[in-house]
Amino acid sequence: MKKFQFSLAKLKHYKERMEEAEKNNLGILRRELVVLQQQLEEIFAVIELKNAELSEIYIKGTTPVDISVRKRYISARKQDAVEKQIEIFHKEAEVQRQLEVVLELQKEVASLEKLEENQLEEYRAAELKETEQFIDEFMTNADFRKQNG
Repeated sequence: MKKFQFSLAKLKHYKERMEEAEKNNLGILRRELVVLQQQLEEIFAVIELKNAELSEIYIKGTTPVDISVRKRYISARKQDAVEKQIEIFHKEAEVQRQLEVVLELQKEVASLEKLEENQLEEYRAAELKETEQFIDEFMTNADFRKQNG
């Protein structure tokens, strides 16, 4: 009997390569998301620092122009934070979509693996049947030779 070969091996290999590529893309997107979240934290830290500085300046006293400039800077950083949050929201949606792609490919690969297992079981059953048939024929031939020998 010829060696077992899964009939959909090429498709399975292709799907596995696609799954790996999509997992890599997912990893890249997750790293980008982490970077965006770190950038947002940095923006919040700057806002907090500048608010503290502004409070000190109120106590120590300064010019209205200086206060106005500092408030505009803080306001601009708050706008940066809002924009970064929107960017994070979109990146999270992108990560979720990519995760769904990866999960779908994993399901496809798993179903191909199950199909391969079923084909292997069928192959082994056929191989066992062929071996039993060979042994039966061998024993029949041996008995025949013994009787006619």
